[in-house]
Amino acid sequence: MAPLRISFLIRSVYDLLSSNANLVRWGKKEDPTCPLCQGRQTTEHVLSSCKIALSQGRYTWRHNRVLQELAAILSTAEGETTLPNTNAPIFTTKGSAKSWHGRPVKTTNQIKCLLDGCDDWDVSADLPEWDSHPSIIKETRLRPDIVIHSASTQQLIMVELTVPYENRMEEAHTYKREKYMNLTKELENAGYKAVVMPVEDPLAKWYSAGISNPSRDEGMGSNIGIIYSE
Repeated sequence: MAPLRISFLIRSVYDLLSSNANLVRWGKKEDPTCPLCQGRQTTEHVLSSCKIALSQGRYTWRHNRVLQELAAILSTAEGETTLPNTNAPIFTTKGSAKSWHGRPVKTTNQIKCLLDGCDDWDVSADLPEWDSHPSIIKETRLRPDIVIHSASTQQLIMVELTVPYENRMEEAHTYKREKYMNLTKELENAGYKAVVMPVEDPLAKWYSAGISNPSRDEGMGSNIGIIYSE
């Protein structure tokens, strides 16, 4: 990795970049405001919180790079089409003179994955090179980052990605759940089994991966494990 990139990564993690707020703290400047939105320009503000930068699409490239990795991981996921038998066993005495039912067998992998039960899952992503979402989603005003859809069982899993600062992970998760709450209810009323799955990939982890292949290098798979064990 180039020395300048290493320097940027280290200084961003320890909040040592020359943001206006830091320049004021170091006595190098008097005005800490952001030239775009007039808010206080901290490192967090520059990298993820400026509303004007957001409206201009300055964070879109970073989000879509992570989304491409996440979509690629999910496109290879498969569930179990045959679930384990959990019927109560039947015991009999010698000669079958007497029989009785035992307790139902409980297995730890009875339902281990949201994808279990069918084999026609289709993955679409809100990216130019990916298939478009199912029509029932396209008819709405919302655009989930990823939709995992089974036509045979009428199931929809909507995955929403956020790349936030670590101190805003919980806030981002709650916001995404609430954003899709009404759509989830509408889909359920239309006969679908719908689930929204917010996924947060911390910004600091993303930068520490070298701005190259963050989700695969840093184990985003652990973040999406909820899809396999919900």
